[in-house]
Formats: sequence, C-alpha cells, structure tokens
Amino acid sequence: MIKKIVTLLLLSGTVVCHAQNGSAPSLGERLNSVFEQVAKKAGLVKDYGTPRKVNRGARPEIILKDNTITWNGKPLALGQSIEEWRKVIGKGAVCSARNERPGWCKWDALGIEIAGSIGKPNQVGTFNVNFNRAADEGLYDLRARDAAGKPIDPVWLSKGVFPGYLEFDGFGIDKLTKFWEVRASVDRQHDLRCGLRDCSHPLGAFGESAAIYMILMSNDEYGVIKEFAIANDSTHQ
Repeated sequence: MIKKIVTLLLLSGTVVCHAQNGSAPSLGERLNSVFEQVAKKAGLVKDYGTPRKVNRGARPEIILKDNTITWNGKPLALGQSIEEWRKVIGKGAVCSARNERPGWCKWDALGIEIAGSIGKPNQVGTFNVNFNRAADEGLYDLRARDAAGKPIDPVWLSKGVFPGYLEFDGFGIDKLTKFWEVRASVDRQHDLRCGLRDCSHPLGAFGESAAIYMILMSNDEYGVIKEFAIANDSTHQ
C-alpha cells in the first residue's frame, strides 16, 4: 500500500506541473484536487458521488454562513436572550415557566427548540432543528419512564419536524440530506466528523466558541440527518 501511494504521488506531481502552464485554478486548489484523487485511488477516501441539491424557497429559512445564523433574513446569535429569539422566530412558542432553570422554548409546528444553560439560564445556548422522526417515535418516548413506571413526556422537545429550508455554507439541507453530503459541501474549517464508535452522532465546529451536533437515522456516513444543533461549547461541558 505504501509503495502504491508513493507511486501515485509521484505521478500527481506531473499533473500539477503541467497544470501550472494553464490559467485554471490556483496552485493550492489544484494540489487539493490532485491529493484527493490520489487518496481515492489509494482507497484512503471514499468516493461518495455528487451531493444532492436542495432548491431554495421553503419557509421559514435558516441560513448558516460565516459562523452566523439568520432566520428569514434576521440575525440571531447564541448568547442572546431567549426572549430575543422568541420575538424573531415568532408565534407558536411554548416556553418554560419563569422560575424554571434553564429556560427553554419550542415551536411544535416548526420542529425547533432553543434552551439556555445552567450557568446562563436565560440566554440561548442551544438551537436544535428536527428534520425527521423515527418510525416508532410518538409524541414522547415510551421507553422513558419515571420512578412509578409512568411514561415521561419531555415537554421541552418539539413534536414536529422542520418544514422550511436550512442552508449551511451555501448547501441546502432537508429531511433527505445525508451526513456525507453535508461534510463534502461545507467549509473544512467546520471539521465535521463521526463519533469514536460510529457515525450516529457526528459533530463539528461552528466558529471558535460553538459546536455542531447531529443525530443521524443510521450509524454510518450515509445516514439521513434526524437532528441538527448548534450549541455553545460550555453548554455541553
């Protein structure tokens, strides 16, 4: 295998030198392309194919770009108050009681949730978007029970799924989008990666102080996205 990789890299040098005579992409872009081809030929990287395209137009619209969040064109940010988020997102919110800590709000019709943290209970530390529900998933998880054996309804979780359009670094995501498609289409600085044991809960970075968390419908890179969340790092410490 090592000899095979070395041979491919030597051959790739010819491609790079030849490409420099043209007027195409930059040297860095050409090098990245060549090394990706080499890695695929050596079996080090899977060739998944071409990511599926999701057309823009569904509402509401969430745009994630340059580590910022906008909702129907209006800016939102982790660290803002729950009330500020509630005003921007609009009607239909069910929220925690005033004395409940941390605070939270959910929109069943939109399939989204926001919540504070223990240290900052009234500031949004987590933003979660639900794209899918498992076939056996009802209004609450029948496996979750209290000390008396009665089913627990986690009232802070939305009962619906997101009906709109979410765009991440220019790539549209919907209920059919697979994890590998997102990873192949967004900026590499997000460092999207699978978990240690499998790929059911991939994660990544959203700027310097926030993280991306996903739940997939299966435990490999081909899994469809079930939930997509952005959270302050401190929220999950």
